Amino acid sequence: MDLTEALREAREHARPAVVPYLMVDRRRAGRIAPTVSAFRDAGATALELGFPFSDPVADGPVLEAAAARALRNGTRWSDLLSACRQASRRLPTAVMTYANPVWRQGLPEAMGELAAAGATGLIVPDLSLEESADWRKAARRAGIALVLLAAPGIPFERLDRIARASRGFLYLVGRYGTTGATVAGTTVDLAPVVRRARAGSPSLPILIGFGIRDRKSVARALAAGADGTVVATALEELRNRGAPPAILARWLRKLIEVPRPHVG
Repeated sequence: MDLTEALREAREHARPAVVPYLMVDRRRAGRIAPTVSAFRDAGATALELGFPFSDPVADGPVLEAAAARALRNGTRWSDLLSACRQASRRLPTAVMTYANPVWRQGLPEAMGELAAAGATGLIVPDLSLEESADWRKAARRAGIALVLLAAPGIPFERLDRIARASRGFLYLVGRYGTTGATVAGTTVDLAPVVRRARAGSPSLPILIGFGIRDRKSVARALAAGADGTVVATALEELRNRGAPPAILARWLRKLIEVPRPHVG
């Protein structure tokens, strides 16, 4: 099952989708398979597999440090492909990286290599809608869903265009700022944004990320009308403390079990 199918199936069965994140790191290569298997067994819908970049403008301190560490450890594109092959056998996998690493490989070549490794989604936080036409074309040819991001406060006319162009799901940024712990004054009401995106693209799942780190933040995202969440920084913090896959899965399961609110 690919990313799009997995998210749509979760939505059809009224199951909130939870997508955990893992940063690719050459020194952690042996942990990919058991960790993704644990996420699958916990009930994760799909996986977001991060590839490190030296200037991760959307990432907060924890993920920025993880990217810097992975680069110091010599992590290369080939490590991403290897991790993708392992992960995609266990969960539908979307790769998250920035534009430069993909451009360096060549756009059609990179898409083809990712698809051959099993990726069925690609998330590029620094790719704007205006620059995405060639990316969407190359992704479509490779059979990869190019996921676009929308930020809080986005003009609704622009949101309509992004939602129509996005594939797999719409990645809705849950607050102002970078990934990581929510700070005072950054929480926003996303319900109007979700309603507008839903009206323009009814079949497109909507996931909220950034600041998702506990049952309360998951419940808030679901109450806004989202189909699910992406969980990144909190998991990386647990990995940094040496938590084994079983502990990661136990923690993730608590988020997956947050009930979808009743409507009507």
